Amino acid sequence: MSVARSLATVSPLARRIRLGAAVRRLRGNRPAAEVAKAAGVDRTVVSKVEAGDRRASLDTILRLLDALLVEPEEARELLTVARTGTATGWWNVAPYTAMGERQAKVADLECGARIWEYQTSMLPGLLQTEAYARYRARFAVDGGTEADIEATVQARLRRQQAVFNEDGDGTYEVVLEPQAIQRRPVPPDVMREQLLHLHQLATQTAKVEVRILPVDARLAEGWVPRHPFAVYQYAGPGDLTLVAVDTVSEDLVLTAPNVAADYARRFQDLRAGAVSVEESAALIQQAAETLTAEA
Repeated sequence: MSVARSLATVSPLARRIRLGAAVRRLRGNRPAAEVAKAAGVDRTVVSKVEAGDRRASLDTILRLLDALLVEPEEARELLTVARTGTATGWWNVAPYTAMGERQAKVADLECGARIWEYQTSMLPGLLQTEAYARYRARFAVDGGTEADIEATVQARLRRQQAVFNEDGDGTYEVVLEPQAIQRRPVPPDVMREQLLHLHQLATQTAKVEVRILPVDARLAEGWVPRHPFAVYQYAGPGDLTLVAVDTVSEDLVLTAPNVAADYARRFQDLRAGAVSVEESAALIQQAAETLTAEA
């Protein structure tokens, strides 16, 4: 399969999650087994569709919508959602298929999204240079992560192309803790190159906004961010806002609208507490110059 073929332009995972939420709403208090019987499908199919499982066919979705007595206009809309939910993404195509499941999920979520990300001590994949990404990938694989290093690195670069493409819908705002640019999880020469690249992104890439959150930032009273997270918003009417919480072993995708709205508010609080884009760029340049002076 060639990468040149037409691929997904909006996250298939986000569309499947939207479909699943709609099916749960339409089912109401009816038992899943009752709906499955009316649709002529196995009882596990309903729970899989509601969970965003990729394997449900369009014929199966149509049967479920018929069993749920969905009005024709809404049924047509949900079938369109289901169809985009089965689309192939570039992350499903060789050589990127060896990148590992975790990064593939993130690449899927990023597709066509407006992204707000908060990171504590590492630079996110969308900001990484090839050398930085390779060093981190090698470290992860040595630690037991099942992924091909070269595929992992190239996938990070491909993600950047997809999100920062001027013709696409994606935009990216990130708030970084100071240690993300001051800590050195990679060799000094790699970190120096990375900081120079980050400065260029922060000052010359229209779709990227980088802000540094100072240690003495004033946030909402009583609240302190506990973990890195990313908020994904999509342009389609009815699309859900999703959140990925970054843990040591996986990215937990949160789908409840009230939870996603809370994370979006939290990001805006972090954004308001951060210094300006211009001041952030100066801090990044200063960190790069410090490494240059030490070389």
